[in-house]
Amino acid sequence: MTILEWGALGEIIGGIAVIASLFYVGSQIRQNTKATKSRASQAFVDSLRISIDPLMREPEFRELYWRGLSGLDNLQDAEVVGFTGWIMITMRSWEAFYYQHKQGLFEDHLMAGWIHQYRDMFGYKGSQEVWALRRHQFSDEFRNYAELELKKYEAHPLYPSNG
Repeated sequence: MTILEWGALGEIIGGIAVIASLFYVGSQIRQNTKATKSRASQAFVDSLRISIDPLMREPEFRELYWRGLSGLDNLQDAEVVGFTGWIMITMRSWEAFYYQHKQGLFEDHLMAGWIHQYRDMFGYKGSQEVWALRRHQFSDEFRNYAELELKKYEAHPLYPSNG
């Protein structure tokens, strides 16, 4: 074999190695994307779990929450602060989820499920009152999106009513 033939063979082997490394890098990128999406989804679920935790563990907050859903006029002073704060944390979670979904970190079917939950929560008078008071604290883009989503479909009760 001549030096030219060895050089040509080296170029072929080098080309194959480059193609193989590109496939490997592509595989690693896909794997990293899946892991990033999984972490983002888990972080969102964790943030919601933390915000729902007081409803599960604190009977006093559960009572405040239940009265607050019926309207802010059912709450007194500091109770308004607690209920409004909880609704705001929940709305901030939705806003973060919206922007993460927009970046492709969540599948459409996951977003659809969360939208139904938020829509149902905002079917209550107290949630609507908090939104009316605080809607200006959100970006124009999210505010427009949320208000469109909240109007699209009828809300369903989150809980069975006793009365």
